[in-house]
Amino acid sequence: MAILQRSCCGCCDVKTGSIVVAIIWIILTLIGLGYTSYRVYLVSLLGLVSPTDVVLLILYIVNFIVHILLIIGVAQEVRPLILTWVIVTIICTVVSLIVYVYVTVATIAIIGALASGSDDQGVIVGAGVASLAIVWIIWGVFFILTVYGCLVVFSHYQNLRDAALGQGQQQMVAMGNQPYMMGNQPAVAGNQPYGYQPYGNQPAMENKQPAMMGPQPGLGQESNDVKL
Repeated sequence: MAILQRSCCGCCDVKTGSIVVAIIWIILTLIGLGYTSYRVYLVSLLGLVSPTDVVLLILYIVNFIVHILLIIGVAQEVRPLILTWVIVTIICTVVSLIVYVYVTVATIAIIGALASGSDDQGVIVGAGVASLAIVWIIWGVFFILTVYGCLVVFSHYQNLRDAALGQGQQQMVAMGNQPYMMGNQPAVAGNQPYGYQPYGNQPAMENKQPAMMGPQPGLGQESNDVKL
């Protein structure tokens, strides 16, 4: 049974909700892809490469591909594509969490290094904490949307799976209601029981021989020859 019977606050079914989820995530993915690409470009002007930005770029590209596959899977009711979206989305969410934790730890270390040699420690620490708080709030919103989107899409997958199982059971029941024909077939030649007559009891043929004209010699009849 599906986890959610309806989605999008009950305004549509999970199939339509899955399409809406895919469209929303395509838009958000394109925004994130554009912003991260611009950051990579700015860092490259300094002759540097940000590993975290490269990882995020890869995640955005993978997400964009699976979002397109989700629309195709929902439109054509291809269950493997729908399940693939759920699995890949969960994996990408976990990877992005690891990236943001790494960025947070690195940012805290940088803030501590800058604040230790400055007279404006309070300002630096406050600005750093505020920026990290904004980043995690945004990530938390995306995480909630991801969890709810996965529930909607997986519920649609469950509906398709249950429908397929129901059709299979109906076919099995229909086959079970067919008359058993094998026992009513005539026996194959060679496996007939002794005395078996497939066409019923036939009248016995009289073993009558045509009468011989006149007495025959040697058959117990006396010969007409004159005895010597």
